[in-house]
Amino acid sequence: MKLFFRFTVSIWAALLAIAMPAHAAEFPSHMVTLIVGYAPGGGTDIVARNVAEVLSRKWGQQVIVKNRPGGTGVIGIRDLKSAAPDGYTLGVWTDSDIGNAAVRDDLGYDLVKDFDHIGQIASGGTVLVVNPSLPIKTFSDFVSYAKEHPGKLNFSVVSGGGMHLDSLRIERAAGVKTTIIGYPGTGPALTDLIAGHVDALVLPLGVALPYINSNAVRVLAVGSNTRWPGLPNVQTLSEAIPGLESTFFYGLVAPKGMPDKLKKEINTTLREVLQDPKLGAKFESMGFIPTGNSPSEFKDVIAKKLETSRVAAEQTGLKQSMQAK
Repeated sequence: MKLFFRFTVSIWAALLAIAMPAHAAEFPSHMVTLIVGYAPGGGTDIVARNVAEVLSRKWGQQVIVKNRPGGTGVIGIRDLKSAAPDGYTLGVWTDSDIGNAAVRDDLGYDLVKDFDHIGQIASGGTVLVVNPSLPIKTFSDFVSYAKEHPGKLNFSVVSGGGMHLDSLRIERAAGVKTTIIGYPGTGPALTDLIAGHVDALVLPLGVALPYINSNAVRVLAVGSNTRWPGLPNVQTLSEAIPGLESTFFYGLVAPKGMPDKLKKEINTTLREVLQDPKLGAKFESMGFIPTGNSPSEFKDVIAKKLETSRVAAEQTGLKQSMQAK
């Protein structure tokens, strides 16, 4: 009888384990994937790989980055939307995803309503850089050169993204006209800038910094409202044109439908990761500020950024030009 009882209990325990949802077990029990909708080498990719490294140590499971470039992040976001909301597929977003959503109505997703927002990873300012072969050493030189040579300067942008918007805002505020050349990600745009195929680019400070330090590119201005300590002699955009700024963020996102308990658990882990001294020092050396906030706070960041980006897209004419393609 005792043997039968033990056998019955064992069967029920096994059936219960099978019936339990994956998140009820200790998370994670296997590999986690971070989807990045851009090519390797860009800001989103760099941030994702640094976070993945610390998460891997924290969780004791491998966390890998899966690059899915295309459509200014669209392919990666669609992959994320269709994934199971079990925590094993997450996405890393940036301003370019917001900018794209602000100018396109055919994406098939809503960044606010169709996803669960885990938390903000980092924020910071951008920089305006040019190829050093140009006779342009300051932002004032940039404006003067652009006015003297209308349309001659080639401004590379991540097509439809947040820094595409910022490039047009700089044009508009400075009263100049350049030739805009679109790229699928910051990495390819930066490669062509260094090679001299294009002239100027707005990109995250952290991505540009190694190339600034090696003189592969020349920095003209930083987009934050205060000068960055690592480049004390480089003026801000707002010093050149009051009210003009160019900033960015990175954040962790999940497919819609993630259980609240799991979402809170991953958010807590993300906050702990962002307090890692080595990661913090690395981010700060690259001009990124580790952030960390609640899921609801991060959702508000996205909603407000999307609203302001839509206004900018209308004002600069970017939405109309993207829809005309």
